Amino acid sequence: MAKADFVRVMFNDISHKYDLLNDVLSLGTHRLWKRKFVRIALKNKPKTALDCATGTGDIAFKLKESCPGQVVGIDFSSGMIEFALERAKASPLPVEFKVADIQNLPFGDKTFDVTTISFGIRNVESLDLGLKELGRVSNGVYILEFGQPKNALYKKLYFTMLRMYVPLFGLISKRKDAYEYLIASSETFPSGQTFVDIMKKNMTFKNYGFIPVFGGIAYIYYANNEGK
Repeated sequence: MAKADFVRVMFNDISHKYDLLNDVLSLGTHRLWKRKFVRIALKNKPKTALDCATGTGDIAFKLKESCPGQVVGIDFSSGMIEFALERAKASPLPVEFKVADIQNLPFGDKTFDVTTISFGIRNVESLDLGLKELGRVSNGVYILEFGQPKNALYKKLYFTMLRMYVPLFGLISKRKDAYEYLIASSETFPSGQTFVDIMKKNMTFKNYGFIPVFGGIAYIYYANNEGK
């Protein structure tokens, strides 16, 4: 099975456990990271925003609290979008949700002031193509993604602890392979300056940078023309 097909089926299967998974992978702090991430994405006061790999829609709703214009959340997992649409029914914030692939976004060039993606870029089959599309449809790109701590001991302890949870995840979700994949992908995905260099290769913005989160368990990346 191709990576894209595996990831799509996986997220369809675990859509109702996704927030729990992020709680575990982030040691319970991903909600704080996301608040910081959204503050950075909103720093230049965008009016419109596209949230890719939107999952259950939490980032899209946070963006809409400050964006007066169109806010759209997309995900290539129909199960995730179904979950986000259910949340939208109960929210006063008008956010659009649709199934779409980050590698082929159904929007024109520079449609949005910003695009965001949290904990999803490492699951894209073609990283280069996904980054090109993020940069194509907007005037600024903001990415929150798991990575690896620079401290070797901290890194070893963190990933050893995560692997201890895998049997429990498998028991709860019946998809042990999904959690094994997500942990392994976090451990090997390029992070820090290495990822910034990949962004530079695929985008045409003036400013690029990254901010380590929680000692490098995750990173916030930005690419724009205004600065961090």
